[in-house]
Amino acid sequence: MKKFLSLMLALALLLPAAVSAHALADLDTYASGNFGRSYPVYSGPGEYYWRANSGKATYGGGSARIYGVEGDWILIGYGMTDGGYRIGYITRDAMSGLTNQKGTVPTLNFSGITMYAMEKCYLTDDPVINNKSVYTIAKGQAVTALATMGNGWTYVELLGTSSRMRGFVSSRSLSLDPTATPTPRPTATPRPAVTPYYPPVVYPTVNPSYSGAALLSGLSHNCPNTGIMAPASFNPYQTSYLLTVADWVSRVTLTPYAYDANATITVNGQYVRSGSASQVFNMTDEPQAVTIRVQSGSASQTYTVFLQRRPSEKRTRVSAGFINSITLKNDKWYIDADLVTIKYNGEDYGSGNLSTYTNATVDRNRYNYALTPNSLLYYGTKANCFRAYNIHEFYNQYALDGSTLYTFIYIEDEIVAVFPYGADY
Repeated sequence: MKKFLSLMLALALLLPAAVSAHALADLDTYASGNFGRSYPVYSGPGEYYWRANSGKATYGGGSARIYGVEGDWILIGYGMTDGGYRIGYITRDAMSGLTNQKGTVPTLNFSGITMYAMEKCYLTDDPVINNKSVYTIAKGQAVTALATMGNGWTYVELLGTSSRMRGFVSSRSLSLDPTATPTPRPTATPRPAVTPYYPPVVYPTVNPSYSGAALLSGLSHNCPNTGIMAPASFNPYQTSYLLTVADWVSRVTLTPYAYDANATITVNGQYVRSGSASQVFNMTDEPQAVTIRVQSGSASQTYTVFLQRRPSEKRTRVSAGFINSITLKNDKWYIDADLVTIKYNGEDYGSGNLSTYTNATVDRNRYNYALTPNSLLYYGTKANCFRAYNIHEFYNQYALDGSTLYTFIYIEDEIVAVFPYGADY
């Protein structure tokens, strides 16, 4: 019997992560809705729990995720105007004012397992966006593990400096064994750059008869100091571009160059000579699309340039979130995303001027927009941002790596560009 108990104890110490993951409840499902008015938010189910924002944390209205009911309290998650996210408790009487409810509000049945910090780590009430620390947990400190969220976070309760607190801790920092040490973090393997394939550029001779004569050889604009073109280098076979300019720029012109000296170029229907500036496009806070058509004999090619100011409170209607699915319907691709709150830095970042975009967190299938045929699609990270040659390459990367946080830029009801969040164009 002693040998059997010793063996069981050894297995428990060797497999703390597996045991805790199996035993803990999870916070991966939720309903959504709007509670209609503001409520004070506490980190736990009671006014004696720690309250963020120097004791002033408040849900101010708007769409919220509802993780469940615990006694006289509701655990919710909501976006904040500073670009962050918070998960905490409001009183259960808020349910009487709930509107736009999507899904069933569950009853929370948390676990209560004692675990220990294997290293100095931190507690956060924002496991979704910024992961901002609200309390430092010392190595060896005991916490009560309540639930998990995804693969990376454990929801815990502990005694803080002056009151009880609940929040999220990185799961890899916790163990059932008070003497355990964390597994060394794996060394990241750099992902090789995926170089998009473009057909070779053929420089036609005099009066060529093939379709290449209907291509542009170059495209420039009149905003060299503030204009940012994506992609940065013009390619005759890349037919869509995104040009952003400073928020004070009021007039933009485009200068197209044709391969064929005899080709006809029109910009939004107006004739423009190759190498000459187009008509003036007056910039406002509204986005606009410019169509450049090249005609050479019976061959033609159309290029699209999306124009926008940055930053602007409309900034081509920018959103950010996690992709739930990418689907093809009736020959059009759609992206269904779960939106979050985002914030962008203004032009004069050094002086502290900030421009904020607030997108209320919504549930799935609320944000489901079509992609334009020539959408600009990038994947990877801000540091390693790769241009997808087409939607199929982007979809394959999404299927391979799963969803990260993306920025979506769209005009009216169609997405024109998708970037990894932080790739600030």
